[in-house]
Amino acid sequence: MSKLSLRRIDYLIAVFKCCKEKGYARQHEIIDELGVAKPTASLMIGRLRDEGYLQVRRRKIFLGRKGEEAIREALWKHGVMESALVKLGLSSKEACEISWSIVDRIPRSAVERIWRSLGSPDSCPCGYELPTDEGDVLSYEVCMVSRNSRSKRL
Repeated sequence: MSKLSLRRIDYLIAVFKCCKEKGYARQHEIIDELGVAKPTASLMIGRLRDEGYLQVRRRKIFLGRKGEEAIREALWKHGVMESALVKLGLSSKEACEISWSIVDRIPRSAVERIWRSLGSPDSCPCGYELPTDEGDVLSYEVCMVSRNSRSKRL
């Protein structure tokens, strides 16, 4: 996955969550989820579309192939880091919040080493399955124990 900022990951997660519910997202849903202005959302959706992360057809927003890959990696990294932080003594809420705040900065190779040292877990401490490289990305769930505190930061 190419380097994505937390902001871009947040947009992809918002689209992902809507796609899980009804197969596509609408711009107003992303605006509501992230608490951003319409011009801000339009600009970011356009950028993510141009970069291949999103597809837009008839005002419906879908994850592109790159978007699905980015979601899969972000969910996996988050779950692994959350597991490590819980093992080190943090609460699930603290671990969730911290792992989402670093998911864009920690290299996959480092997360892979941490994952192996944890015994290659297949779920996060909250019980959500960690994505694999196979299968439909929409079959996974987003662990968002700390979502409310995170949204205020955006």
